[in-house]
Amino acid sequence: MAIPIEMPKLSDTMEEGVLSAWLVDEGEEVSAGDVLAQVETDKATMDLEAFDEGVLLKQVIGEGDAVPIGELIAVIGETGEDISDLVDDAGGDGAAEPEADSDVEADPDADAEDASAEPEVEPEPAPEPSGDGQLSERTPEPVPAGTDAEGRRIKASPLARRIAQEHDVELAQVDGSGPEGRIVRRDVETHVEKQEAAPEPTPEPELAPEPEPTTEPEPTTEPEPAPQPEPSVPEAPSYAMPDEEAAYESEGITQMRETIARRLAESKYSAPHYYLTVDIDVERAIEVREDLNDLAEEQGRAKISFNDFITKACALSLHDHPYVNAAYRPDEGEIHKHNRVHIGIAVAIDEGLITPVIRDADRKGLSELARETRALAERARDRDLEPEEFEGATFTTSNLGMFGIEEFTAIINPPNSAILAIGEIRDTPVVEDGEVVPGKRMKVTLSCDHRVVDGAKGAHFLDTVKSYLEEPMNLLL
Repeated sequence: MAIPIEMPKLSDTMEEGVLSAWLVDEGEEVSAGDVLAQVETDKATMDLEAFDEGVLLKQVIGEGDAVPIGELIAVIGETGEDISDLVDDAGGDGAAEPEADSDVEADPDADAEDASAEPEVEPEPAPEPSGDGQLSERTPEPVPAGTDAEGRRIKASPLARRIAQEHDVELAQVDGSGPEGRIVRRDVETHVEKQEAAPEPTPEPELAPEPEPTTEPEPTTEPEPAPQPEPSVPEAPSYAMPDEEAAYESEGITQMRETIARRLAESKYSAPHYYLTVDIDVERAIEVREDLNDLAEEQGRAKISFNDFITKACALSLHDHPYVNAAYRPDEGEIHKHNRVHIGIAVAIDEGLITPVIRDADRKGLSELARETRALAERARDRDLEPEEFEGATFTTSNLGMFGIEEFTAIINPPNSAILAIGEIRDTPVVEDGEVVPGKRMKVTLSCDHRVVDGAKGAHFLDTVKSYLEEPMNLLL
């Protein structure tokens, strides 16, 4: 029995996935657990595994195609098995050809359609004789968009068709690199780039008509004196930009960047943000960290970063302030106050931002937090995180102090009710016992969702975090 393979939901924010690479060819046998393909989501590139054994009968979509969750991407079954019903229902490439007497209308704008079905082409009628007995040529009918010169349907992914329509590109002019010559997104984008880079043809100058010969003899005239050349004037230098220099470079929007834009825009414009900033004395915490790292080096443990201190301080503080560790659920008419503390750590990668999650951060020591945070950050940069490693955060921190940023505000990571933005540790003069002395200070800013966290609640939470960092021995108890 044929088994459909559909695009799975690989993250909590995923709406569609891009099939970045097929790892199994059509006709190959697969077993349960074999990796069929790699799928790029908004968070990571993940393996798509087979859950049954059989033969990969059909790759319904090509490499580079983006399809929504639940759409058919492949079929597994027994060799020679009829899968036309499955592919027809999904509108994939493997759909059977229509019957000769069926009424089929090609729709080049449809997102899911039979890209390989070839409608029957009626033979062209023989030329009809004209009134003088000569054969007159029949005016050719216009070729529908999305078909070749013979009227056959061109194989192309829905995304490739959409991009081609936006740039007025005829699919018949594009070379396909997908399975069976299927046109995918990168084929259309490459074709568009070549068109934009090609120079425009220079029109040939028109030749002046030659003078007609005259029969009358021309009168003899005295030769006119040659004109004296005028003094030459040097031309002004040209500062025009070269024609081939582009005004900008275009870059496609990745799945991750699209999701970041959508979710943070929703958060910023649906959750009423307000911000609280506090300046923390971290001199004592720096001394304790140095002592702990000397001990960690002797024992061969991971060194503790100052960010690990902040993670631990936030985790312990969230127990005393449950509304900061909560989520606003308007669809359910409820506020969910979480009983466990899972802290997301914002990590910058080339494609955007991802937040691996430290689960039960309040129950882990500083050394364990340091080891787990470093491992998750490295895997996040390699796009190698599992869904459970970047989902389910109840609170988030974002640290730009290492880039010299003194203070900033962050957008809440939905569905959290707050996020802490961490600035750099700076040397600054402070007043102690009436005297100005050097000090170590760090500013942190809490962004709060006013639907859940009132101003006083946010202020009390920040005061608790501050007390833990200014008396860091409490983090070790």
